Amino acid sequence: MEKTVQNNIKISGSSSVGGGVFNQVKINGSGKIISDIECEVFSCNGSSIIEGNLKAETIKVSGSADIEGNVTAEEITVSGNSEIDGNLDCEVIKVNGSASIKGNVKGKEILINGTSNIEGNVSSEEVEVRGQAKIKGDCEAEVFISRGNFKINGLLNAGNIDLELLRHCEAKEIGGENIIVRKNIENAGVKKLIKFLVNQSNDYLTADVIEGDKIYLEYTQAKVVRGNTIEIGPGCSIESIEYKETLEIDENAKVGKQNKI
Repeated sequence: MEKTVQNNIKISGSSSVGGGVFNQVKINGSGKIISDIECEVFSCNGSSIIEGNLKAETIKVSGSADIEGNVTAEEITVSGNSEIDGNLDCEVIKVNGSASIKGNVKGKEILINGTSNIEGNVSSEEVEVRGQAKIKGDCEAEVFISRGNFKINGLLNAGNIDLELLRHCEAKEIGGENIIVRKNIENAGVKKLIKFLVNQSNDYLTADVIEGDKIYLEYTQAKVVRGNTIEIGPGCSIESIEYKETLEIDENAKVGKQNKI
């Protein structure tokens, strides 16, 4: 049975409407949508509540959107504030404002310039963090890049991991083929201001276990580092290292046990 496409929805004042299938949904005032909604374009510049699932090709949130179900889209851009009670499944996810997701997040490209709080797992081809990301579950990607601040309660697993530290970054475990962790010396003035505002004095990474084929670490605190070729740079404190091929240790690093396997 084909879905019947209804007229567009445009809310400029305060209104409640039923769900359904639409071409465009634009909320510039205060709008509530009762039940599931499907559309080509969903745009919220005001305040919106959706009491169900949202499915769209393009989603743009410049105001505030509270979605009580799952969200599925080709692309979502959050410049304001968005709260999603279910899962988020999009090809491209851009968070320039604030996003809170209680479920899992899945996409091909995830870019976090603002702040995000994800209670489930994250799965993507590429994840780039330039703001702040908190993930209570695991994060799995082909490429994981961070020029910001993140906390992952579970496993960070990616083929290529490239981290430039800004404030304290943390993951329970880190696994990958190529892992690079370095201190970002660019924009020193901006970083000093950020540290002053958040009362943070050190840029460093902490993890229980870091495991990869090729590993380079700076300013990292870890219990175990395991890999083929490992280079431990300045500012590191590592309790135990297991390596197969080569190991280099900077004179300003602290390393406990070293075992060639």
